Amino acid sequence: MKKNSLGYARTAVFLAALLSTGVAHAAADDVASLYGPQPPANASYLRVLNASSQAVHVALAGSEAPQTLAPGAVTRFSVLTPGTPARVTADGKAVAEATANAAAGAGDAVTVALRHDAKGWHATRIVGRYERVDGLKATLRAFNFASGCSAKIGVDGNGPTVFAQVAAGAQDARAINPVSAKLVGQCGAAASAALPLPALAAGDSYSLFVTGDAAKPVLSGARDALAWPPAAN
Repeated sequence: MKKNSLGYARTAVFLAALLSTGVAHAAADDVASLYGPQPPANASYLRVLNASSQAVHVALAGSEAPQTLAPGAVTRFSVLTPGTPARVTADGKAVAEATANAAAGAGDAVTVALRHDAKGWHATRIVGRYERVDGLKATLRAFNFASGCSAKIGVDGNGPTVFAQVAAGAQDARAINPVSAKLVGQCGAAASAALPLPALAAGDSYSLFVTGDAAKPVLSGARDALAWPPAAN
């Protein structure tokens, strides 16, 4: 009886270990299913905003596919491997300003705004970080591409201020509770048209872009999305 009891005990321990391993694998599968494939930890990120009044065909380095951007539209973040320049072409021509200041570092997120004039396409870039401010709230980011403007962003109708001051060529970020609101961008007394925020949930990330100029600011926005994993060829 003692021998049989010992055998049963060994079998029970083996089954428990087997079940434990199965649970661990199932938990890992659940995590992978929840978060999806992740880019390399040392990657940097690049996206393009069309800040002009005409459509443009853009191609950017990394994982995002070439595409035509309507006025005010923005690409997803393209994932760049270490040392890859943040190269952008607009209508088939490289935009020199997009790759200025060398390649982005690990975790950097480069947003390139394209403008068009009689001499062709030009770019302004703002470098931030690809990270959430608070995983329990929504992250709101503000990018000021309006020259000569220290931008303020607040709730329409003299509501609360969301970003008190974002210098030209700079960006800021903050965590917010998911709310329904219309926002306006201001350069001094000049204000943009109201922009309704989409429904944001905890963990979501959304970017606001102030473009135009100090006399006529324009406020637009887009959800922060990642082009990962890369599309199959």
